[in-house]
Amino acid sequence: MFPSFNKLAVVIAVILVLWYALRWLNRAPAHLMRRRPQPAPQPPRGPAAIEDLVACAACGTFVATGARACGKPGCPQPR
Repeated sequence: MFPSFNKLAVVIAVILVLWYALRWLNRAPAHLMRRRPQPAPQPPRGPAAIEDLVACAACGTFVATGARACGKPGCPQPR
């Protein structure tokens, strides 16, 4: 009813060999990553500048309040 002890020992040995081989293969990339130089840290970014938009009196296009003139006749934005 039960398999022989030799067959059971071989199956357990094969399972252990596969388990240790998979552990070694999965550890290898992490081991290589430690050897690579670390990238330079990125400086922290401040909050993005947000400006309110106003409608141009000449053409109706929305432009930033500090924007230059668009070049259309009658544009109220300063040059």
